[in-house]
Amino acid sequence: MDKETVSRVKARFLKELVHHLEGWRAKVRNDFSKENFDNELKSLKGDELYPKFHLATADYVNVRFMGRISISIGRRLGEIYDKVPRFLVGARFGLDPASVAPLIDGLELDICLPFKRLAPADHEYVLEELTKLFPQQDFSEFDGVGIEIRYNFNPNDSARLRKDVAMAEKLMGLRLFPVYLIFSSISPRDEAIKRLSNANWRFVVGRHASELSANLFGLDLSTILDLPEVSTSIKVEIDAMMSDLKRSYAFQQFVESDYSLQQKQALSQSLENAVER
Repeated sequence: MDKETVSRVKARFLKELVHHLEGWRAKVRNDFSKENFDNELKSLKGDELYPKFHLATADYVNVRFMGRISISIGRRLGEIYDKVPRFLVGARFGLDPASVAPLIDGLELDICLPFKRLAPADHEYVLEELTKLFPQQDFSEFDGVGIEIRYNFNPNDSARLRKDVAMAEKLMGLRLFPVYLIFSSISPRDEAIKRLSNANWRFVVGRHASELSANLFGLDLSTILDLPEVSTSIKVEIDAMMSDLKRSYAFQQFVESDYSLQQKQALSQSLENAVER
């Protein structure tokens, strides 16, 4: 990939990155605010079940908030990792946006590589890379590759799984070889992967996913993340987000409840000592 394209990709990546980092900070400020904390705690106290399990507390409110932040981070990382590669593929193979990310019966595919739209040398190159990973596969049966991309893979939503199964069926019907890239090596769920593998998805996970994307798309996004100026910018924003979280009203209630527990334990120990005397 030429220097001009790499420069444009870097700029596009940084734009997406800044957008999502700002989104995380805004979510922390909103979710951990006094108003949101009070509403969440009121909702728990008014529930039929949570108070009986002593979960209508500041501690549990923060547990719920933390879970939502974790999900938001995973989702936004996924958006970064599936949008930027589309730009890379278009530049690498000379494909228009509609060809790279087509709508298939209302479902948007992350990336499509239609063999007939590729230059002969590119077609041969793509087949070589795929054959390295799937040496037993006869690619003459297919007219292209359909790729879904996830930063991590946490398919708790059965509806999401059904959509993935449906997408694989549609890809096979269009003679597109289904490939599922997962960049995180710690997130895959074996049961979900087994179900989707039975639906004809071929999974490429962790380092292999990074290597395939770098080889196919012409640039490994991790190399951009490792650039000193990019890494420093990310650290500054993440540190600021964590600082916002720790100084938030909701988190302070969590800390104060912990101090309260320590005080209760100290008082209890003091009473036990007094009794023993």
